[in-house]
Amino acid sequence: MLSLLILLAALLHLGAFVSYPESGRFGVTFLYISGLLWIAFALLLTRAASAATRENRAFIAVAFALAVAVSVLSLLPQKDGVSALRKLATGVYPDGRSFYVGLRRIGIDAPGLLPPAAEEKPV
Repeated sequence: MLSLLILLAALLHLGAFVSYPESGRFGVTFLYISGLLWIAFALLLTRAASAATRENRAFIAVAFALAVAVSVLSLLPQKDGVSALRKLATGVYPDGRSFYVGLRRIGIDAPGLLPPAAEEKPV
């Protein structure tokens, strides 16, 4: 169960970072610190729930994933000062360009995500 919780925390952090890449200079630092804290919490959870039933462990995993997602989306720094959770709540969803920039920040070049370049009309 520990490896599942660690994988959930890492994937949710990475997903938020790629989806909302305009995190400024403290974005990566936030991800490292937040990831370490959530992994430590996952370790505590698995030790406390070692005798739990399968259904209880599934509930713990879902609750853990929701808590990580809400905290990362609400606390991930953004250049415009609006949290990613607030952007999701108001309907500002990430587009292909955001995913492209986010993937570029982690070293993956996927030009297929960019919108097509507008053709210039001759004068």
